Amino acid sequence: MDVQNKYYRTLVKFGIGAMIYACIANFIPPIYISAKYGTFPGLSGIFKLWGLVAATYGISWIVQPTAYFPTVGVAGSYVGWLAGSVGDIRMTSANMALKSAEYEADTHEGKVIANLATCTSVFVSVAAIMLFTLIGGRVVPLLPQAVLDAFNYILPALFGSIYIDLLLKNPRGGLLTIACIAVILLFSGNILELNSGLVTILAVALGILANRVIFVYDKNKSSVKID
Repeated sequence: MDVQNKYYRTLVKFGIGAMIYACIANFIPPIYISAKYGTFPGLSGIFKLWGLVAATYGISWIVQPTAYFPTVGVAGSYVGWLAGSVGDIRMTSANMALKSAEYEADTHEGKVIANLATCTSVFVSVAAIMLFTLIGGRVVPLLPQAVLDAFNYILPALFGSIYIDLLLKNPRGGLLTIACIAVILLFSGNILELNSGLVTILAVALGILANRVIFVYDKNKSSVKID
């Protein structure tokens, strides 16, 4: 077994263990409250709520790990999903770190940098949440309404910045992906009447397919020139 395979096996081992412990820990507070105060919603209520959550976010459980893995890697995936806020904080931190260090994602150097950025963002997030918890309740009511309304645009702005950064590296793939998404949104709203979950799956699938077509085309074109 080479060093790289051993390294990844170790990551998976510790990652799965951490995820299992985290899942168990998530149940401790509700179990404690239920036992102490005698409150329990019943299994039917729990499964009904789980069904609503799965229907709303189930697509992202498949799409996000697949889409983000090339950037954050194995270790970053475990750390990111254990800490949460993968799309709006962990991916942004990893992309900015790669851009600053001038390394590409999905390389050995890029994976190390992305993992360090992901772990660092967790510490920063915890510190910021603790600070905001202590003073945020007093400061937020004092902010102007225009500032409070601007909070709604933070997440779209973060995703937009990530997309533009990737677009500069691969203009044709980025523009073709946007074109595919525009067509999907046009037909899903007026003709096919697809729900948001299916629209997300189609957008990701067509984006991957579009970039794959460009990759194969460039590869074939290069081989023709060599011949």
